[in-house]
Amino acid sequence: MKRKMILKKLNKIKEEHLIHLTPKKSKKGRSYKGTFEVSSHLELMCLITNLLKVCILALEENECVDNEQILQPNYNVNEVLRHILQLIPFQEQEFIDQVVGLLENLNAPLEENTSNI
Repeated sequence: MKRKMILKKLNKIKEEHLIHLTPKKSKKGRSYKGTFEVSSHLELMCLITNLLKVCILALEENECVDNEQILQPNYNVNEVLRHILQLIPFQEQEFIDQVVGLLENLNAPLEENTSNI
């Protein structure tokens, strides 16, 4: 009985606090899917752009930062770039393209009627 109560409390704490990593099982084994909280698609694109700019700056010769401050800068930039690729909302962009296509098809008869006036 005590075990069930502890397990219930632990699961509740897990649900309340472990919200950014979701466990996933794949052919490669166990991994986690991470989330980023943003207020809009525009904010996500700004985040991606800013991360890219930081990577560009990090790869340039920068006298302000030495190798003792950031060990293996190329490796670190490479890891950030991998995460940026995962942040790019490809599915959402496909959705937007499909919606725009549908809107163009729906608006085509309206545009034809107004051009004849």
